[in-house]
Amino acid sequence: MLHVRIDRHRCFGAGNCITLAPTAFDWLTGEFAKADIIDPTSVDEELLRAAALSCPTQAIIVEETEQLLPWQLRGARPQEPSRVAKTFMFTDIVKSTNLVEVLGDEAWEPLVRWHDQTLRSLFVAHHGEEIVTTGDGFFVGFESPDEALGCAVAIQRTLAEHRQTHGFAPGVRIGVHATDATQVATRVGRDFHGRGVHEAARIAALAEGGEIITSRQTATPHFVISEPRTVTLKGISEPIEVVSVQWR
Repeated sequence: MLHVRIDRHRCFGAGNCITLAPTAFDWLTGEFAKADIIDPTSVDEELLRAAALSCPTQAIIVEETEQLLPWQLRGARPQEPSRVAKTFMFTDIVKSTNLVEVLGDEAWEPLVRWHDQTLRSLFVAHHGEEIVTTGDGFFVGFESPDEALGCAVAIQRTLAEHRQTHGFAPGVRIGVHATDATQVATRVGRDFHGRGVHEAARIAALAEGGEIITSRQTATPHFVISEPRTVTLKGISEPIEVVSVQWR
């Protein structure tokens, strides 16, 4: 049996889940641009999982429920949520739907595998912690802005080098943001919630393919940046200053 939940902090109203499974998901009443769970039993498990995977920020969590005995429930002691300082990175393949249509599934699958392996190796090299994969992108946590920005630069340079030597690599947008967040333990590792995570996802959405955008507060003297500009992120009332990080 499947249990479905939506992380409200990650959800920013893309609406993919509603398009794919309108009887299972709908817009949250009284909340701007947030999805809600209506009746997940109205669709089969395959469609439910497809709707969850379609979410660009992986806000929909589908879990297998386990039948626990009373003594197991008594013995379970989940860790309490805690506030931590982290630097978050969101990556995303730009126009991935168009690429799938042009390349076809047979060519797309090995391309995504190469993309995932390449980025994951760079996350490890820069001490990043993969929090979740979003289908064609990643949500990653770092202990410092320098590690996160160094990783972002390495990603773009690696992709550019691959284009030169092999003729093609997908365009990837990257957003980086240092903030505090609520850390929670899961069955497979750690997860992070809060406004800062939402801000990081929104900052990434500002970037074009081959671009790194970070909040001005996250930029360090070790990297060349553009002049700051003030933007208003969707769902965030206070404006924020962002900069582009030069990597070429």
